[in-house]
Amino acid sequence: MTEYRMRVADRETSLEEALGILEEAAYCVISTVDADGAPYGVPMSFVLMDGKLYVHTTNTYGRKLDDFRRDARVSAVAVVDVEACYEDGFMTSRYGSALVTGRIRRVEQDIEVRHALVALCMKYLPEHKDKIGAAIESEIADTDVWVIEPESIVGKAARRKKRS
Repeated sequence: MTEYRMRVADRETSLEEALGILEEAAYCVISTVDADGAPYGVPMSFVLMDGKLYVHTTNTYGRKLDDFRRDARVSAVAVVDVEACYEDGFMTSRYGSALVTGRIRRVEQDIEVRHALVALCMKYLPEHKDKIGAAIESEIADTDVWVIEPESIVGKAARRKKRS
């Protein structure tokens, strides 16, 4: 994989901040390339666990599933704190972003599948934690979990307001 230097070097974040952006982000866009070489990006809910991104899908059929199975190379991007602004005499935006490149694989171990599904539920619906077990049991036969194992994680931020 060719490494590219960030054009505006002072916008590159630390790995820790990039991981923080991934923790904070509501969703990511996972991009693949299909069999004809056409790009395909799809927004997905995800959870970061142990430095890896986990997503859930149906286990039946679909374009992203075909792409995941055919070529495991993917990228995922997440963005937070997007704010248009007028600053220093020009129109611009504030944001924090993280780009993950790596390979995606279907999770085979039942315990890892269930752990990821619980983590996803707790990220998005923690107020319903008492219903997670039943929800997983009712849907697990039709669900797959996939994990992106990063080869690279790069964060970028511009004019992002520091959190206090």
